Amino acid sequence: MITKKRKFAPCILVCLFLFLLSSCKSSSLLGPWEFIDVYEGKLTKIDTLQSKKNNSKYGTGVLEFNKDNSFTSLGNKGKYSKDDQKLKMKYDDGQDTVVMNISYLSKNYLLLSNGNSPKTWFYRKK
Repeated sequence: MITKKRKFAPCILVCLFLFLLSSCKSSSLLGPWEFIDVYEGKLTKIDTLQSKKNNSKYGTGVLEFNKDNSFTSLGNKGKYSKDDQKLKMKYDDGQDTVVMNISYLSKNYLLLSNGNSPKTWFYRKK
């Protein structure tokens, strides 16, 4: 009886590993993100934002993250790194590195906030 339980343990561990792996991919930063709007303060929930349309006074745009750690934003290119909940973006044109906090990330929504100014940028997966 004990040997049968031990035979199932590796199967359970493999299934758990695959589940965790798929969960990580679903909240991946990779791909195009459509800019929706900027909000005052640091937001960490998207409950009230999900139905928002892209009609910001700041205009429209797409922020795209690639597998090779490059990104494109409004025609500008650069490199990025993600460390826990910090996103560091360095534009190729020599501007200073932009450090953003990832306030919320799911497969469909992204909230980025800046520690220097209490604002939150809302993006929806394109």
